[in-house]
Amino acid sequence: MRYLLLVLAVALVSPARADDWPCWRGPHHDGISRETGLPTSWPAGGPRVLWRTDLTGGYSSVVVAGGRVFTQAKDGKEDLVLCVDARTGKKLWEHRYPCDYARYPSLDKRFLTGPKATPAVDGNRVYATGNTGLLQCLDVRTGTTVWERDLLKLGQRSCPEYGYCNSPLVAGDLLFVHPGGQKGNSVAALNKKDGSVAWQALDDRIGWATPVLIQVGGRHQLVYFTGRGGVGVSPADGELLWRFDWKTAFDINAATPIYSEGCLFLSSDYGNGGVLLRLKPKGDPEVVWKNRAMENHFSTSVLYQGHLYGFSTDRLRCVEFKTGKVKWDKVGLGKGSLLVADGHLIVLGEQGTLVLAEATPKGYAEKARCQVLDGTCWSVPALADGKLYVRNERQMLGLDLVNGR
Repeated sequence: MRYLLLVLAVALVSPARADDWPCWRGPHHDGISRETGLPTSWPAGGPRVLWRTDLTGGYSSVVVAGGRVFTQAKDGKEDLVLCVDARTGKKLWEHRYPCDYARYPSLDKRFLTGPKATPAVDGNRVYATGNTGLLQCLDVRTGTTVWERDLLKLGQRSCPEYGYCNSPLVAGDLLFVHPGGQKGNSVAALNKKDGSVAWQALDDRIGWATPVLIQVGGRHQLVYFTGRGGVGVSPADGELLWRFDWKTAFDINAATPIYSEGCLFLSSDYGNGGVLLRLKPKGDPEVVWKNRAMENHFSTSVLYQGHLYGFSTDRLRCVEFKTGKVKWDKVGLGKGSLLVADGHLIVLGEQGTLVLAEATPKGYAEKARCQVLDGTCWSVPALADGKLYVRNERQMLGLDLVNGR
C-alpha cells in the first residue's frame, strides 16, 4: 500500500516533458500549457499550416509525445489508432481492428461517427479506448498490440448508447477506467503493464467524463463523474470516500471534474449548470455555490488564475471559480473547446473557427481569429513544442504558432 501511494504521489508531480501533450487535457491534466514566448497575435490568414492529414470519422482528440501525434478514427467496419510525425504529418503507423457497429444495437444511431475517447501516452506505450469498449495497449514505435481488454466484459454490460467517451487515466503503475457495470464493476483500476484487474467498485451508471487524481488533506482521491454524479474513491482499492448526486435528464455527465485548493467543480448541460463543492478529509462534500453560469455540455472548462474559461452550452464564458459569478460572455462560436497557453485562450469553435483571446476576467479581448476547418469540430486542440494540433471528423492539421506564415 505504501509503495502504491508513493508511486501515485510521484505521478502527480512528475509530468511529461514541457513540450509534450501526452494525454487528455495535457501533461498536468488541466488544459493549460506551460509553454511561453508564444505570439500574441497571428497573421491575417492564421498560423502557418505545417500539414494536413485526412481522417475517417470520430471525435477523439489529439495527444503528442516524443515527436509523435496520436488520435483515433473509424473507417467502415474498422476502428483505428493513428500515429503521425508531429513535424510533417507523415503516417508512421496505424493500428486497425474490426469494429462493426451494427453488432452493437444499443449504440445510438446518431453517434456512430467513430471513437470519442482520447489516447494516453505513457513511456513507450499508448493506451486507447474504442467506441465499443475495446481498451488497447500499443507500442508507441510500431503500433503493435501489447495487451487488450474488453470493457464491456469487464462491466458485464451491453455497449453504452453513446459509446465509450471517457479517456484512460494513467497514474503510477495503474490505469483507471470506467467500464460502467452495475454489479460492483462500474469503475476500475488495471495494471498498465498487462491489463490485469487491480480492483473494481461501485454500481453507478456510466458517465462520459475522464477521471482525475487529486489530493485532499494529504490523502489521494480518484474522482469519477459518473452518470449518477461525482464520487471520490481510494485509488489504492476503490473504497468509496464520498458521493454527490448530480442527476441530469439523460445521465450525461461529460466534463472532467476540476479541482483546486480543496474545492471541486462539476458541470453538465440539460438544466443543471455547475456546482462548486468543498471536499472534506472524511464524509460527503458541502456545496459552496450552485447555478447555471457554466453549463458544460461535453467540453471541459479550464481553470486559470481563479477563473473558469469554457463553453456554457454554446456561449464562451469566464466565471469566477470561488463565487460562480459570470465575468463576461461571448456568443458566436457554437459548442467549442479551448486550452490556455501563455496567458491566452486558444479556442476552436464548433464550425472550425480558431480564436486567440486574452485569458482575463476583465472582459472578452480577442486578439486574432481565422478559419482552419469546416464541419463539426468537437475535438479539443492540443499544443506541443509551439505547434497546435486540431481536427474534425475528416481532417487533422498541424499549425506552427511560433514561426508565422
